[in-house]
Amino acid sequence: MIEQYVNIEDDEWSYVCSELKLKTVKKGIIVHRAGDIFSEIWFIKSGLARSYFTDINGRDFTWQIYFRGRSKHGLNHFMDDSVSHYEQVGSMLNFEILEDSAFYVVGLDEMDKFLSTDKKWEHLARIWLHDTYFAATYKRVISLMSENAAEKYERLLDEYPSIFKHVKSYHIASFLGVAPQTLSKLKNESR
Repeated sequence: MIEQYVNIEDDEWSYVCSELKLKTVKKGIIVHRAGDIFSEIWFIKSGLARSYFTDINGRDFTWQIYFRGRSKHGLNHFMDDSVSHYEQVGSMLNFEILEDSAFYVVGLDEMDKFLSTDKKWEHLARIWLHDTYFAATYKRVISLMSENAAEKYERLLDEYPSIFKHVKSYHIASFLGVAPQTLSKLKNESR
């Protein structure tokens, strides 16, 4: 996939691989807690995770769902809270593993050093950020602000047709910003 954007020599690829640490994580583990400064980027090899925040009443809201694969509108291959890292403030998000997963992990500082070594890596990073983060976040915020529950549900199914095979309904309801009962009603109406 990467080589469709930049040409990578074998020695460069070896270096990239040497910097990534493989971590396997069991379902239910919180790999990062709100309040801590985020310092790593987690590339998904396999599995499923989510980021969420908790409001003052103790309710949690799913911000993003992460998995290895392509949605209709882009990739969703890594977990990151670069706002926390670059502003050096505690993250607002918790990152939870939803099924046994494997990740390639690298420190954000190490990633920045590597990306600055060659313009092609900076070019790749811009493409990656757009496809995996900015585009998805832009569409998500606009959807939350402008669409009703049925429109959000239809958008979700359009972008992630198999999401219900992998993610529990209450996480999906939280992601859409609707009550679980509303999601159940939407599912029944669309059958």
